[in-house]
Amino acid sequence: MNRALESALTATLLVLWAGMAYAQGDVPPYTHQPTTERPGGPKPSSSEPPFVIHYGLNDSHGRSWVREDGKGVVGITYFQRNEGSYDEGTLLYRAILPDGSTTTEQVTTGRRLEKSVLLYDAQDAPHIFVARSDSADQVIDHYSKDGGGQWGSETIVHFYNEGGKFIYELSADTGPDHSFHLLVLKTRSNVDSDDFMNAWMNSYMYLLTNESGVWERECVHNFDMAYTYDMCIKSSIRQDLKIDSDGHAHVAFGVQFSGTYDPSRLMYATNETGTWQVETALTNTYGPVDDAGWFPSLCLDNNGVPHIACIYLNRVLTHSVMYSRLLLLKRLGPGDWQVETVAQYDDGYYGSDGRDYTGALCHLVFDSDNTPRMVFSDIAATHWDWQRLNVGNIRYAVQKDGAWRFQTIYRQPLPQGFFDATEMLWMCLVVSERTRTVHVIGQEIEVTGQFVYNSKLLEFAWPDSDASVPVLPSELRLSQNYPNPFSPGTSIRLELPMPSRVSVKVFDLLGHEVDVLLDEELAGGTYFVDWRGTDRHGDPLPAGVYLYRVNACGLVESRKMLLLR
Repeated sequence: MNRALESALTATLLVLWAGMAYAQGDVPPYTHQPTTERPGGPKPSSSEPPFVIHYGLNDSHGRSWVREDGKGVVGITYFQRNEGSYDEGTLLYRAILPDGSTTTEQVTTGRRLEKSVLLYDAQDAPHIFVARSDSADQVIDHYSKDGGGQWGSETIVHFYNEGGKFIYELSADTGPDHSFHLLVLKTRSNVDSDDFMNAWMNSYMYLLTNESGVWERECVHNFDMAYTYDMCIKSSIRQDLKIDSDGHAHVAFGVQFSGTYDPSRLMYATNETGTWQVETALTNTYGPVDDAGWFPSLCLDNNGVPHIACIYLNRVLTHSVMYSRLLLLKRLGPGDWQVETVAQYDDGYYGSDGRDYTGALCHLVFDSDNTPRMVFSDIAATHWDWQRLNVGNIRYAVQKDGAWRFQTIYRQPLPQGFFDATEMLWMCLVVSERTRTVHVIGQEIEVTGQFVYNSKLLEFAWPDSDASVPVLPSELRLSQNYPNPFSPGTSIRLELPMPSRVSVKVFDLLGHEVDVLLDEELAGGTYFVDWRGTDRHGDPLPAGVYLYRVNACGLVESRKMLLLR
């Protein structure tokens, strides 16, 4: 990549896209061979192929894998699989420093280390917690640095099958005294197993904390967790945790209710009275089969009031989703929740079932002015065979003067099939008051076959002001080079609405290719490509008219330019 193009990446505020061919954060494609089908909701026929669970770089199923420390460092914990491997790889800790530079450290190597969360202590030292499960025991390992800066580990809990044989989700937060709190959702078995059809039943949710100086655990609730629906959507979040300024815990989670139509509901629990109190935050509004509260993101505003961002899915009796809306809930008092619709239509990522599907993967935060902000994705709903839901695009929302303002900061191409799509798997929002920077960290998956896909780490950052929110173009735009005529050099401006393979080539008027300026994968955004009037060997070309041709996003565009000598 030339220097002008490199600087343009920074200028367009997409500071890093770690998805270029096997760049840092990538996972090479690998094959996943599950064993059985999925229950609940729309049932596949006996002739359907098995479902697929798509594992990303981090599979804690939450947002605690990205966190900011007290000095403005944004940390990320994720698992990079070895090339061609399904379960072996390296657990990494990546830090985005306040000046925008990054470091990446190897924490450990091993098998199935993708279920991890990150916390910082009072000295801003990173602590990573990793959940591992087998048929005999389920443990959580704590990784931290010693005085020499070397990573070491200890096991802080052994479950020995208490509450089930699999840790499905892991969330985390720190208390006002910098104690650590972990929310652990256990299922009776691994959902990626022969027991998949019943693994969601009889789940247990535990809170682990070292607040007393030693690790202790208590059961928060025993329930049937909401279906994972892996056969029709690749991502799911079933819980979230926040600790308030008094050290009390607040929890949001989804519950599956058995019955004729098997609806799910959003629940809220807190121990602020000294015992766990559980209440319904969101229930079915329109129909008995509806799912209320998918992807819950719990956040306490600056006054300590619980808010939950989530989506509501309206289903008909055959279980097909008719629409999906992004909601924001505010707790007014025990059992009393105010509900606001934030978004109900997509912004360019959709399927044949309609344009009113959005709100997936939402992450809610409140800034120092107590202003709510979110990132979320759209949903492409299509009845490829039976209804499938692809999740794509990154959208950013801020509430100003009582109204929500939206920007799409990352676009993905429309899915061509459930197993032929580029999608978002997870994402996190960090609004840094220390560096006045907004960070969005996401995991993208590219699915090229039913059992073949790869994962990429995406990082976006921009200064925290209304005028600086990055806005992607709605279409491919190729500008006239400037200056034109030129001698000795000129610059070509290119705007991409989505990630694409991009080639920029120069031809003479006889159609001979004289130089290749660019040929690589780029993220959506604005780029500048320089040309110095030379051929591919660096030799000066004679004065005259030349053509520059751009091939990107499935389109080809050309412009003329005049070289002077």
